[in-house]
Amino acid sequence: MRSYLVLFLLLFFSSSAFAVPALVVERLNHDFGEIVQGAEITHTFRFHNAGDQVLEVGQLRSSCGCTAALLTTRRLAPGSMGELKLNFNSHGFRGAVQKTVTFETNDPKHSTVTFSLRGRVKAELFLNPQRVNWGTVKKNAPLSAELEIINDSTQTITLQVPEVTSAGIESELSSLIIAPGKRTQLKISAEFPVNKKRLAGYIIINSDFPGLPQLKIPISARLSQR
Repeated sequence: MRSYLVLFLLLFFSSSAFAVPALVVERLNHDFGEIVQGAEITHTFRFHNAGDQVLEVGQLRSSCGCTAALLTTRRLAPGSMGELKLNFNSHGFRGAVQKTVTFETNDPKHSTVTFSLRGRVKAELFLNPQRVNWGTVKKNAPLSAELEIINDSTQTITLQVPEVTSAGIESELSSLIIAPGKRTQLKISAEFPVNKKRLAGYIIINSDFPGLPQLKIPISARLSQR
């Protein structure tokens, strides 16, 4: 009788020791193809617990603030299904993009899981180039640059007068109105603030284009020590 009891206890604790959650994901990656700048993409990833213990999901970590994530639950009973809904806002993006969201689980075989959204964003209003960095320059060296703002959309876009975030930076647009398929020039000049060895700031241009309501151009330079 005692031997049967011992065998029962051994089997019971043995089965309990090997009881674990098991995460099974339908798909880790989603390619949304090509979208127009400013569009939003929503995709739902599904997963379930194929184990025999509760599956616990930890904190979500997104690679970018442009990608919002929402879980249906953080605790899945054995056999239960869960969903992770991702929303990507393409405002300000251009070309190939890939955004990820990661979470941790108590599944010993899948302690960390990463889901990915990828595709291409077709820009209809954009800068060429996208920033101005004069690098390290000598004292009294002239700082000037010229950028283009290109309208590849089918509508006329109206820009507002540029604003600057730092003293010493000046800018001027050749035109505030850009017809479809046309472009306008942005002339930039700058000088180092008094007693400063670093120049840094932004030129901000607001527009009435829904896909990109604001253009933000980083400006930077360093003064040579020689």
